[in-house]
Amino acid sequence: MTSHHDAPEKANTIPSLVEHVAHLLPAQAPLHAFVHHNTLHSFESLPFERAVVEAGKILDTEAFMAESAFAQELANGRIQLVDIDRVLGREPQNDHRLPGGITVQEFKRLRLTHYFEVPPAGSLTWYLTDGGLTDDLHPCLSGEAAARYRRRCASRDLGDVLRKLWRQLSESAPLLPAERPAVRPRDQLIQLGQRDTDRLVHPLLMRFCAAYLDQGVSYWTMADQSQPLLTAFRRLYARPLGPPDRWMRGLIAELKLQTERALSAEQTIARMLEMMAVPSAETEAFVQATLLSLRGWAGMVYQVEMRPDRAPVEARPATLIDYLAIQLTLDWHAAKYMCKQAGLSSLREVRVAAIERAAPERANLPLAFELFVTAQLVGLLPEQLTDADALAQWYRAVGHFHNLERRRLLHLAYERRHRVETLDAYAAHIRRGPAQPERPAFQAIFCIDDREESTRRHLEEICPDVETLGYAGFYGVAMAYQGLDDIRPRPLCPVPVTPQHLIREAPLDKHEFEKHRQRLARRGKRRLATTVGSQTLLRGAVVSTLMGAASTIALIGRVVTPRLAAQIDHYFEHPPDDHPQTRLQLERSDDARDDCGRHIGYTTDEMTDIVADVLTTMGIAQRLAPLVLFVGHGSSSLNNPHEAAHDCGATGGGRGGPNARAFSAMANHPTVRANLAKRGITITDDVWFVGSYHNTCDDSMTYYDEDLVPETHVGVFAKAKQRMETTCQRDAHERCRRFEDTPLRLTDRRAMEAAETHAEDLAQPRPEYGHATNAICVVGRRSTTRGLFFDRRAFLVSYDPTLDSDASILSALLQSVGPVGAGINLEYYFSFIDPTGYGSGTKLPHNIVGLFGVMDGHASDLRTGLPWQMVEIHEPVRLLTIVEASVETLQRVLEGAPGLAALINNEWIQLVSHNVETDELSVWRAGAFHPYTPTQQDIIIVEDSREHYAGRRDHLPCAHVRSAMATGGAA
Repeated sequence: MTSHHDAPEKANTIPSLVEHVAHLLPAQAPLHAFVHHNTLHSFESLPFERAVVEAGKILDTEAFMAESAFAQELANGRIQLVDIDRVLGREPQNDHRLPGGITVQEFKRLRLTHYFEVPPAGSLTWYLTDGGLTDDLHPCLSGEAAARYRRRCASRDLGDVLRKLWRQLSESAPLLPAERPAVRPRDQLIQLGQRDTDRLVHPLLMRFCAAYLDQGVSYWTMADQSQPLLTAFRRLYARPLGPPDRWMRGLIAELKLQTERALSAEQTIARMLEMMAVPSAETEAFVQATLLSLRGWAGMVYQVEMRPDRAPVEARPATLIDYLAIQLTLDWHAAKYMCKQAGLSSLREVRVAAIERAAPERANLPLAFELFVTAQLVGLLPEQLTDADALAQWYRAVGHFHNLERRRLLHLAYERRHRVETLDAYAAHIRRGPAQPERPAFQAIFCIDDREESTRRHLEEICPDVETLGYAGFYGVAMAYQGLDDIRPRPLCPVPVTPQHLIREAPLDKHEFEKHRQRLARRGKRRLATTVGSQTLLRGAVVSTLMGAASTIALIGRVVTPRLAAQIDHYFEHPPDDHPQTRLQLERSDDARDDCGRHIGYTTDEMTDIVADVLTTMGIAQRLAPLVLFVGHGSSSLNNPHEAAHDCGATGGGRGGPNARAFSAMANHPTVRANLAKRGITITDDVWFVGSYHNTCDDSMTYYDEDLVPETHVGVFAKAKQRMETTCQRDAHERCRRFEDTPLRLTDRRAMEAAETHAEDLAQPRPEYGHATNAICVVGRRSTTRGLFFDRRAFLVSYDPTLDSDASILSALLQSVGPVGAGINLEYYFSFIDPTGYGSGTKLPHNIVGLFGVMDGHASDLRTGLPWQMVEIHEPVRLLTIVEASVETLQRVLEGAPGLAALINNEWIQLVSHNVETDELSVWRAGAFHPYTPTQQDIIIVEDSREHYAGRRDHLPCAHVRSAMATGGAA
């Protein structure tokens, strides 16, 4: 036991202990900066298959889909028997014959292909008797297997045989180990039949953290928000009279004692550990269990501590160690209260009593039931299992091949089918040869985002003389950006990057801007008066009376005709002449910095570096079209707390329009072009760059600085805009097939209206599906993948291996794209396979709290991960990453990039080498590349995308699209 003299020494170890446990907490940023990341980032040092199992034990979460789901996929052909055979063939072989003549390997195959439910011990008797499973064979037996077992029974009554078999197995079932004692007093008290103390502590902790971290939702702010978290808690709850709850009696005295002794958070935690009689050997497990008990809130506090720059308005001085000190103080009071209810004098007695009450060893009846059904599948009769050694062998085989192990293998088979179908189609497509226009009419550069795959494909179908490319959507411009109406700058760059430059949007006409600001001020005052009035007692009654009817009409419009209501609202709120003409303040001539130490603007040398790097990486530095359209992207929708999750991950959950605009302005800068020429990159006078923004929710396009387009380019720019408009309509048409509330037969115009309605519908939980179909990443030339229908499932990264002799470009690209693609893919994976443990459940009860997270209803743990409505159509497979590079090149890249190598060696993504000289494919598995031989030589061939997807809502296989294949050879 911990003594009073041990407390100071223990306090010294607490910060490192908290820091260690913190890595298990969700790393989700506040909602406005939601960026996809690997949910199990702290387990990346382990192989994927082991990591998901270890995480499941710690976090009480699922590792793979349910076995019933895999059984359904096997039934509908999504998993095939050959996949199971191949997966089993890669496992350590076991040809040992079990009693009855079947090998262990044959038993595993049989078990994987015959699903049956194993009920818990408490319901086994009902399941057997009321289900009639001791009177007749289990329904999972096929007709042939059932007939074979009946023949083996010969003249004996089948029911008698089955009852004897069950009695024999249940009486010889191995023992389950005794229940392990819990480490938290809360769990020990539950074992003694007392109330859950978390039900007392957590609601208070939620309310306090919500009020303290609030970013402007509450009209009345909490006192002492500028103070450290622990200080603010002590001041609030040590006030006279104190909280009325009986379990918190004594809290005031404890908080005053902590204050008088000036106990730090570490000392407070050490004191609570001693008061709760936590043995030193269990301290880490205790702290871990405590923080994970409300891990959404604990994780948000830690995020605020580590990344205060992500706060929506103003960061609070919150720390995780303060949070733990508060939670343990409350836990101690709740446990002490329940201890008295149990008639025990101390928490040490609670621990001893819980150990005594722990469940002893007991027969493993579910295992006996599993062997009972397996025996029927195999054809085992009771007399074949009378020998103790025979029984032990079968129990060992069935026990080792448990539910989690079966699901692991089924998952590998599930992934294999996707990999085979994709690589077969990819190989068949590249055999048809590359196709790119020699001199494209214009080039369109999109983010590598999988949603832009269909946009690029449709653009190429209607405009064969265009070339599309893909680059991370911040386009090399890692900046903090402050738009004309923004209160403060926000980072528009990948999350690991801290921007060193600030770019502001500035008006061209100051008089026009002043009028714009006055209109905004008047609008803001009206909204503030309405909002504040509705939250106060007297004014609230007046406001509700005067504005209730008008609000009702507006609400009805939003629900019944959301698209029309949005158009009317936008017209009055943002008249056509409301926004003044602006420019980005890009160039700096001195060392001016903002309050955060960021440079205000870029030097022309810095701009030159950015433009050169982006154009060289994509391989187009020497072959630019007359018009180069850079397309940033984002998503806007009504009543969608997770809107930022639909935005651009490369801009840190922001919208990439400003980045596309900034890059285009840099590339058009005369001095930058002159500097590039000195480096051998010539941008001729007949080339012009235009920045734009694609809203992936309503499929609208916005173009920047159109007035700067030279007269010589007005025609080609107008044609490009018209083609983009048609492209967006077709893109909306393809997206709408996924929405169950949208008819499958729509015109392009009606599909566009449906997409706009989804974005503006107040009651729409699915404004868009985001990355819900992501499964593939291709790093290579567009000439390789052009005309290949990927069903909006592929991240397309432009890279030309013929221009990268030393693989330096590829190395930098993969170290960026690999973790980003894996982060998106794995967050969708985990949110799908466990929507409650890893995801945020259904959107329907979500309420925004403090502008930083969502809760279920009025009080719950902060929900992290993705809501079910964003992932429900997802297929949980690891990202299949195909790279145009030889095996030797990729091995060289991995040797020089240990972080990337760990991600691939531990198989968090699937890596495939495409040797462009031989067109051979090789798959990375178990630490080495293995040649891949296609199983199918054919590919579906269609004239255009619509021919392939029309009338279908499900996932579609790859197809070769003729209309997207430009003539004239590769560029």
